[in-house]
Amino acid sequence: MSRFAIFFQFGVTVVSNILVGTVLGYYIDKWTFNNKVLFVVFIFLGIASGLYNGFKFLLKEAEKYDKRDKKDDKSDNPFRTD
Repeated sequence: MSRFAIFFQFGVTVVSNILVGTVLGYYIDKWTFNNKVLFVVFIFLGIASGLYNGFKFLLKEAEKYDKRDKKDDKSDNPFRTD
C-alpha cells in the first residue's frame, strides 16, 4: 500500500469516527432534550475513537512494512552465512 493511501485511510478513519459520534450525539441530545451535553460528550467520544482506530491502523501498517523490510534485507545480503 502506498504512503499516500495509508495516510488517506488514516484521515478517513478519524473523520468518519468523528462524524458518527457527532451525528449520534446530536440525535440522542435531540431525543433527550438536554442542553447539548450529550452532543459534546459524543463529539469527544468520536474524536477518541477516531484517533484510537487511526493509530491502531497506522501501527499495523508499520508492522507490515517492518516485516517486509526485514525480509528484503535478508534476501539482499550476499555475505549472509546461514
